[in-house]
Amino acid sequence: MTLVTAAPAAGTPQWTTAPRTRGIAPLPLLTLINFFNYLDRQVVYGMTPMIGEYFSLSKFQLGWLALVNLLVFAVSSLASGPIADRFGPRKVIFFGVLIWSIATLGSAVSNSFTMLLIFRGLVGVGEGAYGPSANTLLCAAAPPSKRGRALGIYNVGMALGGTSGLVLGTVLAPLIGWRAVFLIAGAPSVLLAIGSAFVAAPDRIPRPVTLPARAYLLAPTYVLALGGGILATFGASALIFWARWMLIEERHLSVTVASVFMVIVGLVCGAGGVVAGGYAGDAFNRRRRGGHALSIGLSMALAFPFGVAALLITGKVVFMALIAVTTFLLSVYNGPSAAVVDELGPPQFAATLQATFMFGIHVLGNAPAASVVGWVADRSSVAVALQVAMAAFLASGILFLVVARRQRRELTVA
Repeated sequence: MTLVTAAPAAGTPQWTTAPRTRGIAPLPLLTLINFFNYLDRQVVYGMTPMIGEYFSLSKFQLGWLALVNLLVFAVSSLASGPIADRFGPRKVIFFGVLIWSIATLGSAVSNSFTMLLIFRGLVGVGEGAYGPSANTLLCAAAPPSKRGRALGIYNVGMALGGTSGLVLGTVLAPLIGWRAVFLIAGAPSVLLAIGSAFVAAPDRIPRPVTLPARAYLLAPTYVLALGGGILATFGASALIFWARWMLIEERHLSVTVASVFMVIVGLVCGAGGVVAGGYAGDAFNRRRRGGHALSIGLSMALAFPFGVAALLITGKVVFMALIAVTTFLLSVYNGPSAAVVDELGPPQFAATLQATFMFGIHVLGNAPAASVVGWVADRSSVAVALQVAMAAFLASGILFLVVARRQRRELTVA
């Protein structure tokens, strides 16, 4: 028996979309939730100097804030996938948002670094449960020809939320303290958790008779996509974690200039790249199989020389211009990446495929990135250390180009 990994016309498998039930439209609500998802996750990175000083931490120890959060995130996402496939994504989304919002508020009362790590781990529990179910619900609700743009719009929340978190921590923490910033960041998500209980979603995603899940998880194309996602996530996590340090401590921008720059880059380049990636992936997919993966591979390859040059150049104006271009190109990944994963299996295992992908990229990509780059930076500089991230992006682009080629030409033998 063979399974075509992409449909002849649109480049995506002919999995049907799930019937919708009454409730709040999923795309706007989940996009808003995703904004606070990344705001609550990234806000700590804008406060690393103050947290490091308060608890007397090295750069390597500061990297544990990302390591613990993302390891727990990965385990939670892996566990949540089969649960969402069985019981439906709405319940998992509700409990995920509720847990991370309470844990963000709890971070404000941490009286030791260990306690702070525990709360950041609990943030990972909630966010890990949320992510696969949100991707699955959006893919089920959107027709195949529009999944890339739907996921691109959804991930605008990620781009804006991540940027807002960094800026919120960088600007407010020196004024009101890092504890108060956690309170401001966590409170809105409690209300969004209540709203998520009323999102329009099927009780369960349709479950046709198919091959077992392991047949899709072990397919070479899926493994290659996972490898590309791991490398892309490693690079992105390293850049996000050390962005403040790079801009202020090494390129000597003022806190105000750096904050404004991060906002502009996040709004224009980050969000713009995500939306462009979604639309480009859909456009490529209408013309050839593997279009979503192709858009990722091309953008990563184009971003590499700009990123390397930005890290080598010390002139502030040229540096900032190159960073803006690099950010736009790298952000393309976040539009079609979940669509790539969705193309590699049926609705029955949609959340499992998304969850396994998230588990892999966060355990092997996100979790070690900050500490690895911090270790290199302790022996050189952050600018030199971030060249490792750029090499990871290039390797990721190559893998996604291979995925696109395989989706176009190859049948997955089951």
